[in-house]
Amino acid sequence: MCASLLGCQRKAPGPDECQRFAQAVVLQSAESPYLTPEMVMQIDQTTRECLTRPYDRELLACVLMTNRAKLCLDGFRRRAGRAG
Repeated sequence: MCASLLGCQRKAPGPDECQRFAQAVVLQSAESPYLTPEMVMQIDQTTRECLTRPYDRELLACVLMTNRAKLCLDGFRRRAGRAG
């Protein structure tokens, strides 16, 4: 029913979006292009954070389009009123 209503869409990112976001964040800060066990753990942790914190689609789009995770996260914190 909700899908048939205009403007009804999930505002928080879903599991697939969060995993893509987490991979981008971790790989952008990595010194090596190869996944290590530590990087896999970081991706899992960042995915969980994305799903449990109120991350927005603007943050995910910024990270995925600009490859500037730190800048995007800083902008998100400002929008969310959590500077620092």
